[in-house]
Amino acid sequence: MITSEDLEYHFSDKDDYTWGETYYIPVSIPEERIFGHIYVVVRPVLGCMQNDIRFMGCVSETEFEALYADTRFHLPAPKRFSHIQGPNGLSIKAIKPPRDYRIDYVGRDGTELRMDIIGIMNPFDIHDPKENPLAGKTEDERWARSSMGSGYKGHYDMHGRFTGTLKLRGKEYKIDIVDRMNHSWGPRPELDIPPMNSLWAQFGEDLGFRFHMHLDPTRPTGQDQKFAHGYLLDNGDVMAIMDVEMTTTRLGVTPIIFDALVTDQRGRKHQLRGVPIVGAPWRAYGNAICWIGLIRWELNGKIGHGSAQENHSLVIEAGLRGRRWDERIPALTG
Repeated sequence: MITSEDLEYHFSDKDDYTWGETYYIPVSIPEERIFGHIYVVVRPVLGCMQNDIRFMGCVSETEFEALYADTRFHLPAPKRFSHIQGPNGLSIKAIKPPRDYRIDYVGRDGTELRMDIIGIMNPFDIHDPKENPLAGKTEDERWARSSMGSGYKGHYDMHGRFTGTLKLRGKEYKIDIVDRMNHSWGPRPELDIPPMNSLWAQFGEDLGFRFHMHLDPTRPTGQDQKFAHGYLLDNGDVMAIMDVEMTTTRLGVTPIIFDALVTDQRGRKHQLRGVPIVGAPWRAYGNAICWIGLIRWELNGKIGHGSAQENHSLVIEAGLRGRRWDERIPALTG
């Protein structure tokens, strides 16, 4: 169970420099085809913080076509995780932890964000067996099932009502959407960021999906993803997802179609299909390339939106795809 105490640091004197505490907070405006995020990684033992604030307006295979990017890796760590304030103009404050938040950002080139998050559910604790029947019994099992290894020693996801305004290079847009944010903590060695998927889809306040997948780049399409954990929000009731069968069609690292058959805790099945309307690669860590984007989801004729993140490990991909100058480039990659 997640409590207000989980909005503060979790590390101890026994933890080393790899310990990380993170936020992922999306900024979604589907009617304008604008998507962005606030990403925070604090390394409290080192005393430093990474922030990534960016906004996109098209589907791209390169970071160069982002509308705005402010990435900094060596900011001072805040004294409290519950109120992050940085010299880059970013403030994230837990107003009523662990459900309600206020985000303010004053950046460059006429770019500002004012956004409130009001949780419409209690945060979903992936390691609490009362909430997630698939949670492991031992710490090793929990890490193995988490999709992020030790980096998800602690992790929660939460749907909420996101409202506010984004001023992007001087032009103002309204934010009013049901979206999803998360918070994680644990040892997160930069060389060991694993291949994984993180997806969510929401159809107003009544229905929302959130699920994580393990990704195995050595296996062919259709067999490369295995369900890790997730939940379904259905008319105010939160229940675990028990299985997801997913196939992703990609062009390079860019997903172009997601097909997901979701089985919830009641045994009901939900067939989701998603296509990106905004997105691009993103380098959250030096050794990982993550494609992120806003997805248009369809479910039984209903249209919803939500994001997808597909993380690729440069360490693993170099072992699979690395080549010398005189070797033939593969025509197709699975």
